[in-house]
Amino acid sequence: MKQFCLLLFCLLTCCDSGFQKIDRRVNEIMAEKSHSFGAQNPDVILRTGGVFADSIENTDPDTINPSSENLEYVVAGGLDAEAIAQSLDNAAQDLSSASEPLSLSEALLWANTHAREVEFAKYDYLSTTLALLGELHLWGPRFSNTVTTALDANTTSGLYDTALEVINDFRITQNLQNGGTISATALSTFAKDLHASSTDDSASELGISIEIPLLKGAGVVARESLIQAKRNLVYAARDFERFRRVFYRDIVSDYLSLVVLKQSLNNAQMGVDSLRQLALRQTALYQSGRTRLYDSADAENQALAAVARLSQSWERYRLAVDRFKIRIGWPLESQVDVIPTSIGVVPPSVDVSGAVVKALQFRLDLQNEFNQLGDSQRGVENAKNELLPTATITVGATTTSQPDKPAKFVGKDIDYLAGLSIDLPLDRETERISVRQKQISLERARRQYRETRDIVAVEVRSSLRNIEVYQFTLDLQERNVEIAVLGLDSINADPDRVSVLDQTRAISDLQSAKDARDSARRDLELSIVNYLLHAGQLRISSDGELVLPQGTHG
Repeated sequence: MKQFCLLLFCLLTCCDSGFQKIDRRVNEIMAEKSHSFGAQNPDVILRTGGVFADSIENTDPDTINPSSENLEYVVAGGLDAEAIAQSLDNAAQDLSSASEPLSLSEALLWANTHAREVEFAKYDYLSTTLALLGELHLWGPRFSNTVTTALDANTTSGLYDTALEVINDFRITQNLQNGGTISATALSTFAKDLHASSTDDSASELGISIEIPLLKGAGVVARESLIQAKRNLVYAARDFERFRRVFYRDIVSDYLSLVVLKQSLNNAQMGVDSLRQLALRQTALYQSGRTRLYDSADAENQALAAVARLSQSWERYRLAVDRFKIRIGWPLESQVDVIPTSIGVVPPSVDVSGAVVKALQFRLDLQNEFNQLGDSQRGVENAKNELLPTATITVGATTTSQPDKPAKFVGKDIDYLAGLSIDLPLDRETERISVRQKQISLERARRQYRETRDIVAVEVRSSLRNIEVYQFTLDLQERNVEIAVLGLDSINADPDRVSVLDQTRAISDLQSAKDARDSARRDLELSIVNYLLHAGQLRISSDGELVLPQGTHG
């Protein structure tokens, strides 16, 4: 029993060592392929196992679905408008004191290592690399050893004649680059009559054989699976790098949107404070008999409506923050507070035609689609190869050990074998149909590639136009803020000559103008990032930060 446990431990140790070797080889291949075109390779750590609350073999897992009688529903108390208003007044201060500041750089770094989207993209890259490793193994020398044991018992007139036979078949196989295989075998047979003291029969045989296709399956088509696996790794490396760039754009967009929402909350709070002052002033004027009750009530109602809108804005902000934390993999129970920031990019001055030409050269996804045209073309050639006759030449040689001396070979008695097998293509209708299907797929891929090139050109032109549009919009919104400030200042200089409606509208106009200005500033920066992405010029560092091209700094 002790020896058996030791053997089992050795087997498990060797198995674990084999997996570690595979992991190291995978990381080496991914690093080499990513670095070959200046991209960042992922540090993939495969986590296996886990804790399950239920047995995975359980055929009837429990379902938790209590009836309505077992559910608890507590009715809320009456609405306390003053408490809600006070809570909103302190919301910004409470958020700042109870939350951890989260900058854009920290969010990008955290997302680059914890976001589920990044992990899924790494798994796709990892799966493609493992597929290549498996294919490379098939094209290397493969060793196999089979041990067969048989116990034969015959009875004659109540007497047993029992014999033990052990066959050991050791084989080495190697695929040839242009098709076919070469194999070397060592076959040992040991037979013993258990009722006798001597071995009845024992022999060994050495052999080598070569199979080479001459027509069908010969040439480059024989390496199709290996060629495709290597090309797939290149596609996967490009896809991962393209994902990192798109992911950066998305995370920055989400973060800047949170910044805009927070700035909108500040603007809304300022609007609430202004409306409250207006309501207090109208109440004082009404009590002194200088205005109507309607004006005082309307001002108070406008202030309450602004508080309600502020409450909804806070809920939208909290929901957006929670969704952002989920996306970057941040602990949901941890409170964060975004920090107003800027990416630091300025609008570019580029030639549209030149930008399109560079995009057609730099876009990694477009490069993948172009190279996949070659896969489709190779598929047509492989399908045509299936139309050829099957002609296989076989060559082999075997030698047997001396009788009762399984380890001794004299090398004189060698059996040679040479043969040629030909299968004439009398019926190749299915293969001809397959050729036509591959040709159609190739033509479809060509058209799809041309369409994708046009789409890339349109995206680059559109992104450049968007930069101009958002530049104009930002300038317009900044002017609107200035005009709204002037309008409110003129009203505050002589409020008695202006109606309550005009005063509340001026406060609302200023808030809306500030919100629009903040949104336009975000949209302008994102439009520049979108241009860099569509033009294939967006570069991301290993920690997820933007690496700006020369001249892009603000």
